[in-house]
Amino acid sequence: MAWPLPPTLSASNYPALALPRPSTLQRNLALDLWSAAGLGTTMAIVAVLLPSVARREGLDSMGLAALAALPFLASILTLFAGRFSPRTPGRLAVLRAAGALGLLAVLVAPHPILIAVATFGFWISFALGAPLQQRIWATVYPSADRGRLLGYVGTGRFAAGTIALLAITVAATTSGWVPILAVVAAVGAISSLAVSRMSVPGVERSQEFSATGSIRAVIGQPMLRRIATAQLLFGAGLVAAPALIAMVHIDRLGLDIEAIALAGLISYLSTTVTIGLWGRLASRSGALVTISAGTLIGTVAIAMYAFAPDFATVIIATLLLGTTMAAVNAAWPLLIAEHAATDDQAAVAAGLNSIMGLRGLITPFLVMAPVQAGIVNETGGLLICLAATGAGALLYARLSGLSSVPHVAGRRVRHGARRALALA
Repeated sequence: MAWPLPPTLSASNYPALALPRPSTLQRNLALDLWSAAGLGTTMAIVAVLLPSVARREGLDSMGLAALAALPFLASILTLFAGRFSPRTPGRLAVLRAAGALGLLAVLVAPHPILIAVATFGFWISFALGAPLQQRIWATVYPSADRGRLLGYVGTGRFAAGTIALLAITVAATTSGWVPILAVVAAVGAISSLAVSRMSVPGVERSQEFSATGSIRAVIGQPMLRRIATAQLLFGAGLVAAPALIAMVHIDRLGLDIEAIALAGLISYLSTTVTIGLWGRLASRSGALVTISAGTLIGTVAIAMYAFAPDFATVIIATLLLGTTMAAVNAAWPLLIAEHAATDDQAAVAAGLNSIMGLRGLITPFLVMAPVQAGIVNETGGLLICLAATGAGALLYARLSGLSSVPHVAGRRVRHGARRALALA
């Protein structure tokens, strides 16, 4: 008698062995997190470490202002994003990988010119990819959960930056920061390729727009115009502050690379811990409420930097500023999504980026000019920044309704938007 052969061990014959396949949303979120982690490591190096390294290599205050202006010069070029920016996730991945690998130029020598070249290359890859990234987020994440999901992505991005800064803090006492920079550049380039595997149907459509069309998409809508004004004011102070903060670190307090990296680490850790909470608040109460609260905290942080007498005060200000950056990063994509149609979001993102880029290109020089001339010191420069950030924060509070209706934070996005239109 022939015995029957046992059935093949497979998920079809044994359903209990079948593992649930991730949904398209889950897969996209995982890939987005992977890509964001690579971006976070490289951004931590560019934004936190390289300006202070350039200062130690002899870069003067106007040179620091020029270095601070580079990301905004890159943002101005998004005016031409409708013609030259990537149209597909695959091309976006290649662009970001190139920006990460460009950081290797610093390994030739930590000369301020090479630092500037590497910094500009990184920021131009980031800026030209921003309109497509905005469109990808609007396509893959449902509006009801977008704030929460982008909070996860932001957490991954800043957690990776925190790890990079922690590695540099440790390496500063042993082998130095140069090998870490090489590793970060490689990790950033490899991780950026994850975005090419995302499933984003139809994202290539409606990506062509002119430079004037991107500006018109912003100023032609009243609420977007008001948001742009608030961000122009708040960001004017914020973009000039890093060069002045570097002067506080080096000139006033005499901090070494270890301490500077530790401060940057704490800032990124603060952003990592709070960005998910800001994302949930944005989903529940609206992006305007979120960014309004965050900018008020940022104004307090700038005031603390202006008069910081010791490293302990710098640490507290750094914590607050990291919380502010979390709020802005969580709210900004949602502000665009809430006030622009899906097909217009790439143009609106390009228009806003270019407007903010022009502001960022001019403001550091305006603030640093009296410092360079000896009219004011770094404290006076930070007080100028404080006036701008405070004005922007108050305008955001008025738009969100927080200045007159404290309980508006409990309302849904649509109610918040109607309230803001009425108050504006």
